[in-house]
Amino acid sequence: VIFTAGLISKKLLNRFQLEGSKVVCLGSPKHIFPDELMESESKCCLVIPTSHISECLVLFKFSLLYAKKYKKQRFIWRLHPLINFNILRKYSSIFDGLPNNIDLSEQSLEADIHKCESVIYRGSTAIVNAINAGLTPIYYQQYIDEPSYDSIFQCLGGKHIVHNESELNHALCSNNSIQNKKILQGFVQEFYTPLNIKPLLEEFSD
Repeated sequence: VIFTAGLISKKLLNRFQLEGSKVVCLGSPKHIFPDELMESESKCCLVIPTSHISECLVLFKFSLLYAKKYKKQRFIWRLHPLINFNILRKYSSIFDGLPNNIDLSEQSLEADIHKCESVIYRGSTAIVNAINAGLTPIYYQQYIDEPSYDSIFQCLGGKHIVHNESELNHALCSNNSIQNKKILQGFVQEFYTPLNIKPLLEEFSD
């Protein structure tokens, strides 16, 4: 028996028709209900890499190039709990003399999310929380044929996929409609569904 955290992964695994196995949606304590959607005039973008040093530097360098050119656009660089900025400073000099429109986060994920209107990500599942709060997701793919690290690769609408500064500019300047945001919220509500231990108890009782 394979238990999944949501309906998205359940549907994906069911496509493989694993012989002798069945897939059951158990849900996850990570499920959160979506925020009420409102128009935002914030010019701040959250940057959320995974815990890998290389992934942190990929996203931070990309957003830094943009921030130096477009001074009115703010960025919050947020780290995975398993890493800190002192560790990253040993691997790169990009943290020396950062422009004023880049903030290094010391806040909770929820606090950072509510300061922003968009989010740049690659493999981080924190994108689910960001979308639930109404942020516009922007996936950075370094080059066209790069393997995807997109943690919500099954989601085909409402997000931007960017490869360069020009495409990032278009994504940040675009107005993501409330309707698109609702579609995105609907997707992530199936990514993590509410935890329900009844299917687990049923399996143990058989």
